[in-house]
This record gives sequence, structure tokens and C-alpha cells, in this order.
Amino acid sequence: MVELRRMNETEFTIFKDLTVKSFAAGNISAGNWSEEEAEARAGGMLGQLLPEGATTAGHRFYTITGQQGDIGAVWIFVNGDTAFLFDIMLDEEFRGMGYGCQTMYLLEKKLVEEGIREIELHVFGHNTPARALYLKTGYRETDVTMKKRITEREQ
Repeated sequence: MVELRRMNETEFTIFKDLTVKSFAAGNISAGNWSEEEAEARAGGMLGQLLPEGATTAGHRFYTITGQQGDIGAVWIFVNGDTAFLFDIMLDEEFRGMGYGCQTMYLLEKKLVEEGIREIELHVFGHNTPARALYLKTGYRETDVTMKKRITEREQ
């Protein structure tokens, strides 16, 4: 069984660094950014999204805890009766054990109690485990963006 508790400042600093690296890596894998620019771009975007860090209005950061202690983190943005899930991270050793589903259901329960009626999220197409988690917990795809790198063909 998992629980969610608000992150403290130290946890947020660690989470922020991991988020920059993870978002940079995701954009590199998706072919959106080069390795040289990825961390700077990810850090810049995070700075724009969170000008006041963990206290930026509407943004909430939770540490996921289990019997083993802290096992991951969640970042969500709430606006009216809609929430946007920016990130859910489980430490690698705890993935595939049901903690992701438990966390998603617990988060949903918490949001419903606050009057939130809808959660949206973005997931990279190549992130098969995350996509499987979201589909398993009742999310449906609403948009699909595709890309193909092309080069000049020889005649």
C-alpha cells in the first residue's frame, strides 16, 4: 500500500534535478532535441513552468511512500476542476510491482475529494511502460502526434 505526502524542499530539489534529466532523455529518445541542448532546454522549460519552484501556484509535489520508505514522486497541476499530471516517477527497483497503479488510484481519490473531475497527461510514444500504466488505469488516448525523419532520396 502506498501513501502520498507533500514533498519537503530537499525532496523537491532532488525531484527537480531528476525531472530535468528524465525530460531531456525523453526528448532525445523521441528525436525532438539533441543531446547537446536537451538538459538546458528541459531546465529552461521547468524554470518557466515553476517560477516559484515548489510553491508555484496550482502545482503540487508528492513523495510516494510504501513499507520500504520513499519509493517515488508525483507532480500534478490543478486548475479549476481539471488536473494535469506532469510526472509520476517510481524508483526503478519498485517498478512493475503495482505501486504505479496504486499511486494513480490514490491520486485520483484525493483529487475527486477536492472536486477535480478530469486528469490529463502527456506521455512519450516510446515510453511503453508508462503508456501501459495509464491505459491500465483507465486513461484513453485523445491525440497522437507522429514524426518521421526524412532525407533526400537518390534519384
